Amino acid sequence: MKYFYRTILASVILAAFVCVSSCAINNTEDETSEATGNTAAGETVESSIAIPPEYIYNNQLFEDFESGKSICFVGDSITYGSAFEEPVPWYNPLLPFIRGEVKNFSQGGWTTTFLVSILGDLPQADIYVVAIGINDVLFRDELICAQNTEEFIDNLDAFSDAATRLSPDAKIYFIAPWPFLNQRAEAYDIRQEYADAMRVWCDEEGWFFMDPSFIILDVLDDVDTSVYMWNDYHPDEPEGVGLYSYAVMLSASGTESED
Repeated sequence: MKYFYRTILASVILAAFVCVSSCAINNTEDETSEATGNTAAGETVESSIAIPPEYIYNNQLFEDFESGKSICFVGDSITYGSAFEEPVPWYNPLLPFIRGEVKNFSQGGWTTTFLVSILGDLPQADIYVVAIGINDVLFRDELICAQNTEEFIDNLDAFSDAATRLSPDAKIYFIAPWPFLNQRAEAYDIRQEYADAMRVWCDEEGWFFMDPSFIILDVLDDVDTSVYMWNDYHPDEPEGVGLYSYAVMLSASGTESED
């Protein structure tokens, strides 16, 4: 299985390492969220890696990317982008496939508890892709971090309520807390508990669930992780965000296309 993932990833990165700056996405509206300080949603964005559609198209997420509907990516520093002169979000390589307006509601250090406190600033979108929780797992601050699975799910539930108030027909994709390296054993157990709880909750509520962690870690196992990772928490650019995007889309294969 490890060989399978690395072989496909090699194909993605080596055969498709064509710069797609000419494929930058022009969104339909300029909209900047002062609350997040993020890049204007309508700004043209360049991507470093193109991911061949044959690896990612057979799932509902890809269908939604191509639908022309607006998409809001929600999360922490991995969604906002970090470690670079210009922030590069984990989904940057996927931008050429997205036909609708792209919004980004994220910032470094955000936790699910903090997210709940600023839901009044959440932008409206047809589709939300939520990747948050790694800071809850790692930092355990009682004031801003979910301390157990019950609090974690309560926070996600508050988010989904806010999103559906803005967009009653919204689709929401939840990504399990991102993986990390070289942490205490307890952190890995907590991450898995939160991911399992998220999976069950998504099944009950009808949201889409994805956990790309095992794919990411499988690739990182027994390789020089500095090729893909800027540090123990953040993917590097371009290889790291390419790996994260690839892993998300491969894990989304469980969200079958309606066609």
